[in-house]
Amino acid sequence: MKKLSSLHHISIIESRGTNCAWVRIKYDGKSFQQSFPFKKYGGKKKAIDAAKKKRDQEGKKIYGTNWPYAKYSPRKISPLNSSGEIGVSYSEKDHSWVATWQEGKGVRRKQKNAYFSINKYGEA
Repeated sequence: MKKLSSLHHISIIESRGTNCAWVRIKYDGKSFQQSFPFKKYGGKKKAIDAAKKKRDQEGKKIYGTNWPYAKYSPRKISPLNSSGEIGVSYSEKDHSWVATWQEGKGVRRKQKNAYFSINKYGEA
């Protein structure tokens, strides 16, 4: 199983007026979030340590026996999905089935689409 970052479910926010470790956990309809301000906890390291401790306590409550390895919530198919498959939809405008996926990492991450025309490939 993939080794998780020591900061999984924790964001470090350092911007004008906001300096904190922010814990966010969301899984299977349950969630937890809390801010750990650097100033209140006596510095960045102490705030991050407190955030990790709270993350692990709440993570065990929310994920149960899957903690810490169930990092992401299971994907659910939207009721607007026309195909029943995640990432595949039908375009009335183009009379095509469209496959959608993401490529790249970080700021270079881009959505890609491939169109499969009903006129060219048929219905089934």
